Amino acid sequence: KLAVKDKRWYAWLPTIAGFICVPFLVASFLADDVYIVLSLTVIPGLLFNVYLGTTIATTHSLVGARMRATASAILFLILNIIGLGLGPSSVGLLSDYYEPSMGVESLRYAMLSVIPAAVFLSAACFFFAAKTLRQDVANAPA
Repeated sequence: KLAVKDKRWYAWLPTIAGFICVPFLVASFLADDVYIVLSLTVIPGLLFNVYLGTTIATTHSLVGARMRATASAILFLILNIIGLGLGPSSVGLLSDYYEPSMGVESLRYAMLSVIPAAVFLSAACFFFAAKTLRQDVANAPA
């Protein structure tokens, strides 16, 4: 509904959601009580996938109708390579690196090092994408 008035909402919404998630993620990785952790992860759990619908809609609006399937396939290839390939691998490698000094806490601090930073970087990318999104959509092929 917001994007009807301004197409930049396709990028602003994931920006806001991402920036809201970061402090909750940091706090949840630092908390010791399981109930506090579960409480703190409710907000990120609800907001993590806000980007997906807006990203697909933006991708479809930036390409012609005949290119939407290909654009979606490329989008999901990139999302899966980064999200399912690079994300868990980097957390695992960092956990192994931290293990000699942090022991059983190494996974916690590896996730603390990677996940909030990735969410913040993602939100920042959406923020900067919003600057030209209106013009990009207007110049897109029909």
